Amino acid sequence: MLTVPERAGTAGSAVGAAAFPSTIDEVMDMTVSWPGALLLAGGTALMAQVDAGRLWPAGLILLERIEELRGVWFGEGEIVLGAATTCADLTHADVRAVLPALAQAARTIGSPSLRSRATLGGNLIAGRRAGEEYVAPEPGRDLLPVLVALGATAVLRAPDDWRQISIVELYARDGGVDLRPGELLTAIRIPLAGGLQGFMKVAVRGGAARSVLTLALAVDLDARSTTCAVGGMAPMAIRVDHPGQWLAEHVDWAAGAIPDPGTYPIFARLVAEGLTAPSKAGPAGWSTAGVPDDYRRRAAEVCARRALVRALPPAGWLEQVARYQQRAEFLRHAAAVERMERGLPQQPPVPLTANGFTSVFTSSQGTVPQ
Repeated sequence: MLTVPERAGTAGSAVGAAAFPSTIDEVMDMTVSWPGALLLAGGTALMAQVDAGRLWPAGLILLERIEELRGVWFGEGEIVLGAATTCADLTHADVRAVLPALAQAARTIGSPSLRSRATLGGNLIAGRRAGEEYVAPEPGRDLLPVLVALGATAVLRAPDDWRQISIVELYARDGGVDLRPGELLTAIRIPLAGGLQGFMKVAVRGGAARSVLTLALAVDLDARSTTCAVGGMAPMAIRVDHPGQWLAEHVDWAAGAIPDPGTYPIFARLVAEGLTAPSKAGPAGWSTAGVPDDYRRRAAEVCARRALVRALPPAGWLEQVARYQQRAEFLRHAAAVERMERGLPQQPPVPLTANGFTSVFTSSQGTVPQ
């Protein structure tokens, strides 16, 4: 069992001491023997409140050395994400291949340096607890709508037991995180489905900024279902089920397409009408509290329509894409023949590989041939 470290802060410091457990069991021991300490992973949200003087913890239990909490596991019919997995890790190609909407959402969070520290668990549970008053801007929780749409399950570890609940049950009705004393979020389990996913975000400015509204849409072709979740309209993400139930009768599931283009605006309008505007701002926090509810509803309608077009294209669209690809291939060969007939160089001035042009990637030192 770990011993609680002695106070190690300077005079006036908001944090008294810090501990560095290396296993989940050690964390559980410390939550029992050191009840006044706070758990800290990336620290991008919590330390801002500590530095501002809003939080005065007795100490910090740092989770950065616990390898059990960080990683991605591909199981039978599901993918498991460790709670300390960073947002940068969520944008990896392996995750993008199976959870594209989650990768898109992670890419919109902060700057690259912040994403390298911010964690999945921190994005979900940072902020106030259930029943507490608002003392600081709530975190954006941009990952939450995606997890709600995908039907994710939160895995929690307490000193004496494990608990697995739907991601929606992780929050109380007031939007506060509903964790039991001493509980630690260890992982998120996401069932894999056969279908496209999409994530869209409307922010206070361009680029990776605090969100006004977020929307996630997931299509399961095998189950013939479409799930939509919206963030920014309430203290937690709202799952809107009625539009998906209506849409099920208007999709050609065998082709994965929508025959009638008029389906898109109707679905989008149903999503916007299904949102309930609360008296308080949603998880976007104070910086977007003045955004009118009508604007959020309109933004939700636009995002829902665009997300559905990407996930379930109009009938015949895939054939058009194939024709465009054939046309592009024809133009490539025609250009090669023309250059040969005119005696022009056939290869561009780049390094070549056995298969043709070399691929390149951008590093901190510039563009480097692979």
